[in-house]
Amino acid sequence: MNGIKKVIKKLWNFAFKTEKGLYLVFGALTTLISLIVFALFNELFDGKLYWLSTVLQHAAGITFAYFTNRRFVFKSENISRKAKTREATEFFLTRIVTLFIDMGIKKVLIEEAGIDNNVSAVITSVIVIVLNYFASKLYIFKRKD
Repeated sequence: MNGIKKVIKKLWNFAFKTEKGLYLVFGALTTLISLIVFALFNELFDGKLYWLSTVLQHAAGITFAYFTNRRFVFKSENISRKAKTREATEFFLTRIVTLFIDMGIKKVLIEEAGIDNNVSAVITSVIVIVLNYFASKLYIFKRKD
């Protein structure tokens, strides 16, 4: 039992006390929100407007991710107004780039490979998460001393 407690404590500390862990936690929440938004609008549009569902999915995810990444993951709260504006602009622009990557991959998966819309959304979410992490870590929230 003591060994299980240690493992749980290590996992907890990783998830909630390290940058990578917090990115994974908030990334999972962002992905969950995004996938729910995609599934809802995909259903509403009867699967015919997956591209619009993708745009709405990203809008919800980008908004949630920006505020959680800035505050909890990369802790860039105490910066100047000018730096926040630059940071937000870079964040949203890089997320728009990954939106287009997502849409391109979904087009191939759905229209060319015949993969289900929701399955395609899960596949592209994994790719987008990885791309967004590196953009955030190496470019957007990079500490500039």
